[in-house]
Amino acid sequence: MLQLYALALFFFTANAVLTVIFPLQAAEHGYREGEIGIMMGLYMFVCMVLRPWAGQLIAKYSVLNIMKWLLAGHAFALLLYVWLGVESLYIVRALQGVVTAFFSMAMQIGVATILLDKDRGQGMSMYSLSTVLPGLYGPALALLLWTQYDHLYLLLLIGVLAVLPLLFVFGSPLPAIKEEKGMFTFREMIPAFKDACRYRGLIVSAFVMLLGASVFGAISTFLPLYMITTGYGNPALYLFLQAIVVVVSRFLLRKSIPSDGKWHPGFMSIVLVSSVIGTTLLVYMPHLGHFLYISAIFNGVASAMLYPTIITYMSFAIPKETKHILLGVFLASYDLGFALGGFGMGFVIQISSFSSMFATCSMIGLAAIAYIWLKRKETDVIFIDEDVVSYKKG
Repeated sequence: MLQLYALALFFFTANAVLTVIFPLQAAEHGYREGEIGIMMGLYMFVCMVLRPWAGQLIAKYSVLNIMKWLLAGHAFALLLYVWLGVESLYIVRALQGVVTAFFSMAMQIGVATILLDKDRGQGMSMYSLSTVLPGLYGPALALLLWTQYDHLYLLLLIGVLAVLPLLFVFGSPLPAIKEEKGMFTFREMIPAFKDACRYRGLIVSAFVMLLGASVFGAISTFLPLYMITTGYGNPALYLFLQAIVVVVSRFLLRKSIPSDGKWHPGFMSIVLVSSVIGTTLLVYMPHLGHFLYISAIFNGVASAMLYPTIITYMSFAIPKETKHILLGVFLASYDLGFALGGFGMGFVIQISSFSSMFATCSMIGLAAIAYIWLKRKETDVIFIDEDVVSYKKG
């Protein structure tokens, strides 16, 4: 498992670097906030569209085989950016979305297959931890190379990150098993989706993940740009602190993530309250001074807990016989939310201001909390693999 976590670490290091560099480079070449939002949101939008297809191909050709091909595609995308520079931003973001759709599905299916049910929550949390560890050093390293050194060093780093993940896939414990019934036609997917939707917990969890991810997408895309252009705070320090909180939270609280297949409204509300506090503090950034870094703590906790909690729940709740296709469908809600955060909030900034954008993020978090409690009675019956389990709260 350590080899898989190392693979995820180096794969997402490239994303941590480019997520900071792309908006800065685009702004330097005259892109407006709306255009930057579209470019950055394109990554997750493509990822969303391809997740279900990725799940099918993984089932047909095995996790291991798909992983080898997608890492080759990852290397191609990064080397294309090294070659073409700013002219390739839209193309590279789209290619990153394609590769990430397959990578995240392959890793999540692989982890769920390898580990026992009782360890699945911790395994998903540790995988998520390895995807956010690059946030500890990636943004700071990117900003250092962008502002203090010749851009040639940045391109050299990206070239290394293009090749390095390929070294970790060989000899990994990823399953090479193929499933003959892994492929679904669109006609077969519709009734399977309708059947799964009878379990309201899946719909509730997917919508909550969409709302939460939209906030994360907006902050990831525009906070560093806002700090650099206005001079409020140090973006590298902020992102470093937030990443530390994410890492520590996912490690220390990994056993607190529910792994019983039940939907927990109270736990999810606490996570979202943390997000609301973090974004509300960002609204008052010009007046907070050094206290603005407190928001990194709250945003970090929310980011650390939302995704692994919901993905663990979904891994239990989705019917086993259609898991390869429907896991991708429901997890696409995170990608869609992240993309919408970039798409929509860029135009909010153009029309109004960065402060209005952060205020909008707070309102989205409050709406998610209200939705959870309005729908709490509809999540008392859930699907765990092939069995329907009914339970009463308390």
